[in-house]
Amino acid sequence: MTVGAGKPLGAGPLRARSQAGFTLIEVMAAFAIFAVLFGLILQILSTSISNTRRSGDFTQAALLAQSRLDMVGIEEVPEPGRYSGEFNDEYGWELLIEPYFIEDGEGAMYEELPIDLYYVGLTVFWQDGPRERTARFETLRSVDRFYAERQGR
Repeated sequence: MTVGAGKPLGAGPLRARSQAGFTLIEVMAAFAIFAVLFGLILQILSTSISNTRRSGDFTQAALLAQSRLDMVGIEEVPEPGRYSGEFNDEYGWELLIEPYFIEDGEGAMYEELPIDLYYVGLTVFWQDGPRERTARFETLRSVDRFYAERQGR
């Protein structure tokens, strides 16, 4: 079919422009943007995985610390001093037990209370690659001062 001066429909400058594809520069620019974005996404994922693992390590340390702190003052009266040990091949611990005194506003201690207070500080440590990580936990334990007498010991 012809229109006007005898040119077929779809021929001419309009058809040449509509079939033009991407230039090499456009393709290279799109690939460079893709490569940068892909690199950023990989870095974000790597950081996220590392943070998740570190969070799991601290959670494990907290669970182990809780189990160790629960035993202080339960099995026997706490003895002031420094103790250390290992939970397993990965986690170790150091325990500090000290008497804890409460003073009133005039500097006198409450000697008439039937309990003794102990400060208990526990440090859990483990290796995280080349770095040693630590987590510190502190609490107070109260112990019945007359427990042994009441038990007839």
